[in-house]
Amino acid sequence: MSGSFLVLYIHQLLSRLCLYSTVNIMSLVTSPPGTGYNKQIHQIRKHIETQFAQAEINPSPFPHLLIENFFPEEVFASILNLNPFQIMEGEEWIKRQASKDPARLNSTPYYHRRQIHLDRHLLDLQSEPYQEFWRAIHDCFLSSDHWFENLVIQKYKIYFEIRFGDFLKDSDFLKHFKTEFFLQRHRPGYYIGPHTDVPTRVFTAIFSFADQEGFEDYGTQVCVPKNPKQRCWGNRHYDWDNFDVVKVAPYKPNNFFLFFKTRQSFHAVKTISSDVPNERYGMQFQFYEPPTGVFEDLSTPDLMKAKHHKSSQSPRVKSPNKIQRLLQKIQRS
Repeated sequence: MSGSFLVLYIHQLLSRLCLYSTVNIMSLVTSPPGTGYNKQIHQIRKHIETQFAQAEINPSPFPHLLIENFFPEEVFASILNLNPFQIMEGEEWIKRQASKDPARLNSTPYYHRRQIHLDRHLLDLQSEPYQEFWRAIHDCFLSSDHWFENLVIQKYKIYFEIRFGDFLKDSDFLKHFKTEFFLQRHRPGYYIGPHTDVPTRVFTAIFSFADQEGFEDYGTQVCVPKNPKQRCWGNRHYDWDNFDVVKVAPYKPNNFFLFFKTRQSFHAVKTISSDVPNERYGMQFQFYEPPTGVFEDLSTPDLMKAKHHKSSQSPRVKSPNKIQRLLQKIQRS
């Protein structure tokens, strides 16, 4: 047996052993759909429910909670071993050209974030172990019974009661909302300044899939304005100069951060450096009202509308024009 052939043989053997180990780790969640599959999903949910029950909501500076060891240990091992970004690029959050459009409200380098949406990209995973595992994660969270949304609602029901009133009692309440559930990675140079999210956001869950300790500072920063009277309905991103970072939801293995949208829910991510492993690999579950809001606002109909571009003309520019037209009309009369 030649030296080169021996090296190739050993490499193939190790690959098979590695795959066998991964399949064993995956055994909790990759059975075909059926009674056993549902039981496995139930086991994952039971673990998460236990973690939720033990966590406490911190109302300051905006409602949030942190959970360590969010997934069962063997499931998290598969999350790392079956990282889909190992076999596919993912799509840019917003394309480079659109991100650099000077008419955009924010200069955030959106194109440095790659996403794999679990509700529409599962079939793009051209590997059966990957596809089976992530189908199970998809089914655990994006289910017709709205398990995860209900878990969050029950954890902090008062927030939903204040924001939505008696509409929360509607039997079809959750059908009026939309979700985004995606894997993410952040290439070097990505950052996002303090912002409160778009007005329609209700809550955001951020899952940290770091494979090692030591990069906690690259998690989600919790920010407060230096001027305590400043608030923001949403849409805009700000510079750090006028904010203090009071806490960081750490980027570390199997960590979970949940927060609720308010006018003071300022959060940010500092610039990702090239030494952050796996390009800040993680996942998000976002819960929204529909694009114009779930309610009809009688005072400001477009209050909840997401705005991504600057107005073509500000009110301060329009007003003198109106005065000039009025003066011209008087002069002509």
